[in-house]
Amino acid sequence: MNRLYELPPFLSADLEKFREIYLAYMDGKADNTAFKANRVPFGIYEQRTRDTFMVRAKLPGGIVSVQQLATLAELAEKFGDGRLHVTTRAGAQIHGVMIGDFIEVIEVLHAAGLTNRGGGGNTVRNITASPLAGAAKGELFDVTPHLIALNIKMLERKDSYNLPRKYKIAFSGNPEDTFDSEVTDLGFAAKIENGVKGFRVFIGGGMGGKSRVGVPFREFLPEGEVFLLAEAVKEVFCEHGNRRDKTAARLRFLLEQIGLEKLKSLTDSKYGELKESIEWEMPLKSIPELLPIDDGIPDLNSEEKLWWERFVIPQKEAGYFAVKVPLYLGDINSAHLKELSCALSYREGESVRFGTDQNIYLRNLKASEAVLLYPLLKKLSPLVARAAIIGDISVCAGAGTCQLGITNSRGAFKAIEKKLAALQLNGSLDDLSGLKINISGCPNSCGRHLTADIGFYGKAKREGNVSYPAYGVVAGAGNKSGKAEFAANMGDISAFHLAAFTADILSVWQEAKGQESDFTAWVDNGGGERIREISLKYLQIPPFEEDKNPYYDLYSNEIFSLKGRGTGECSAGIYDLLEADKTALEKALQSGRSAGELSLIRLLAARMLIVTRGEDVREENEVFSAFKRYFIDTALVAPEFAPLLEGAAEIGVVKLADAVLKLYSTMDNTLKFAGERIAAKEEAIKPEKAAPVIDLRGVACPMNFVKTKVELAKIKSGDEIEVYLDDGAPIENVPRSAAAEGHTVGEQIDEGGYWSVKIKKK
Repeated sequence: MNRLYELPPFLSADLEKFREIYLAYMDGKADNTAFKANRVPFGIYEQRTRDTFMVRAKLPGGIVSVQQLATLAELAEKFGDGRLHVTTRAGAQIHGVMIGDFIEVIEVLHAAGLTNRGGGGNTVRNITASPLAGAAKGELFDVTPHLIALNIKMLERKDSYNLPRKYKIAFSGNPEDTFDSEVTDLGFAAKIENGVKGFRVFIGGGMGGKSRVGVPFREFLPEGEVFLLAEAVKEVFCEHGNRRDKTAARLRFLLEQIGLEKLKSLTDSKYGELKESIEWEMPLKSIPELLPIDDGIPDLNSEEKLWWERFVIPQKEAGYFAVKVPLYLGDINSAHLKELSCALSYREGESVRFGTDQNIYLRNLKASEAVLLYPLLKKLSPLVARAAIIGDISVCAGAGTCQLGITNSRGAFKAIEKKLAALQLNGSLDDLSGLKINISGCPNSCGRHLTADIGFYGKAKREGNVSYPAYGVVAGAGNKSGKAEFAANMGDISAFHLAAFTADILSVWQEAKGQESDFTAWVDNGGGERIREISLKYLQIPPFEEDKNPYYDLYSNEIFSLKGRGTGECSAGIYDLLEADKTALEKALQSGRSAGELSLIRLLAARMLIVTRGEDVREENEVFSAFKRYFIDTALVAPEFAPLLEGAAEIGVVKLADAVLKLYSTMDNTLKFAGERIAAKEEAIKPEKAAPVIDLRGVACPMNFVKTKVELAKIKSGDEIEVYLDDGAPIENVPRSAAAEGHTVGEQIDEGGYWSVKIKKK
């Protein structure tokens, strides 16, 4: 087989263990929580259609052989929805896989030399680099051997699959563009010092909640010690990372918590230990260099010439070219993918890579070979015949399939594409080549919006009593003064106006192009203010009663709503609505005390927290009814406020608002309030007799939960047991599984080396 690397034997045993858990779940012998905890680290995510899954294959550096390309096409056609999706970490996803099929899918992937181990969950994720690594002009050296070797070493380590949170690594071969290596957990930027190849190392970068750019960690690391440092950082992260709060669990939060010097000290200590105790050497596979050739470009017709200018990239080896194939929404039809693999089947050596821009790159082609592929490439994607700016748009899965999505980001792409097709500019869209637009369906940045020239991320806004889809706008990412900077906040716009807003920005930028070196410089030199000004006119929408269209998400048939979604799905959208109502309530409290103003305060106070209960109500009577049910009847808000829901009295309404704001200040990241936590704690200590202790230290998942269920079956409803559990997966999974079955999980105490958990039987 034509492969750059082989999978370590350890993965076969790992796959066999997962098969056993899968069969136990299918036979009803394992609960869904334990099953999920095991399938997600295998890159298997449930989609919004029940028992339908997405299976993600890791492709280090986006590297895929022609034979593997054919395998991916076959799997997408046979088991998926007929398309392969390229991710923003250069991996491959098969969507629409039924629950009865995904074991066969991952077995076929494994046989083809591909794995999805670490494709999701709290694991070492896909290691990335430029899709032109080894072929790009201007690179210091090819980082491909390093990322392949590091990938293999990380795959071999069992502790790579049970981290506090995901661990992402990136390589940069061009010392002038280290952006990707600066915005990830651990980044390696090529550097040569005294004739020795190595890397400048960055740490603590990342996007999503509290995004931050990484900081320099090592000024020079010899190339042979890449794994040693990456493993040392991983083990420090594993030992000191926050396993209890997933919103503060990434490596960047550990850096913030303990500081750079402490993190360096811990890493240096671990580095020394590992150097004496493990096989840390990282053999680098030599990749044959292409010999220069004198192969001229054939005569091209006008259509081929335009395509060549847009998507054909001269490589550093004279006479060879790379062809970028822009994919529509990162998707490629399985039948077309088969045709491509067939057309490339004669080729020996590595020639295909997926990019983090969700496009395919065909490398090491002679000019004549590239031109012969053009008719097929037009079949693969309609964007092959369009301006490069459209094919360069990156989009996450969004609310259509992702359970975290707030807005339909794929619909946003379609709206922009349609608008640009009809856009009349002073010049052509080709004048905007190189401008990057990225779209995420939520703040998590799977669409990498913070790294774009213009970025959008999904959020929820409210007009009157009705929520509507919106986007936060950012702009101007880039390397500035030798340091990466994320795109800056530019305001919010409604999803309904997204395409018109984009068209306006592009028109303004095209007018300014002659005076500015690039888009980022323009944003920094006054363009950002223009963008903010333009965004203001695209945020407001008419009331729901006047025009319902803006209340539908783009290319959606249903009115936008967050109803039924909670902290496990799109809590970011819930926080949007909470903050919007909080701001409106605080503003109303600063206004007068007329009857109308008091009525508004009452409505906002009652409505503000309802969304935390998965409700998205619109009518006033529904608001007051839900507030009474969820907050007054449960005593989270004092029962004395109940009469105010029928009428308004000045003092009472203001006190109600104060009580709601005070309750909100006690809310934690799980959308629980102080009163609920206190009640749970009181319940946990209520039993008069000592709870029986079950020591499950050393018992792995899922057997520790099975044993817990056996002990719960022995006691009466309302009685309690105390369970001792190991750190890591046991403390993460057992309490969650018990709660999912209706039991009350009480106090969880870190006893130093293990956990004590109180569980009361339902």
